[in-house]
Amino acid sequence: MIKKNLIKLLLLLFFISGCGYSPIFSSKNSNFSIDELSFSGDTKLNKIIDGKLNNYKGSSGTKKFSLKMETFLNKEIASKDTKGNPKTYRISLKSNISTKDLNNNIKKKSFFKSVDYNNRSNKSELKKYENETSKNLAEKISEEIIIYLQSI
Repeated sequence: MIKKNLIKLLLLLFFISGCGYSPIFSSKNSNFSIDELSFSGDTKLNKIIDGKLNNYKGSSGTKKFSLKMETFLNKEIASKDTKGNPKTYRISLKSNISTKDLNNNIKKKSFFKSVDYNNRSNKSELKKYENETSKNLAEKISEEIIIYLQSI
């Protein structure tokens, strides 16, 4: 039994290493670098996005960008029950970025993500879930920003 599992593991490692796998969001293979990065808006989410984009600061990409980013987080009631109490909420994250390259060409783009979720009776659990959800949305937007910068 152990030999079969060991053989399967070795075969799996052999095929994964031989398939040419490379991470998508690796700064080593990127064709751009970020010279300057400035934020406004929600500071907590901006720190998350900055952490993801920080790998691309000063990297050896052929395209160099200066980014200005504005981030907004909005929480609203999506639906109510028959008594008028909130049943579901919606968290929306919008990020407007302005990119400037070495030739002073400016491009603007907006990124938007939202999630609906059910209300919880325990408010501390609800707040923890909201924080985790907003963090996940910020990470998804930072990945979309990286893909956008690679495509310019």
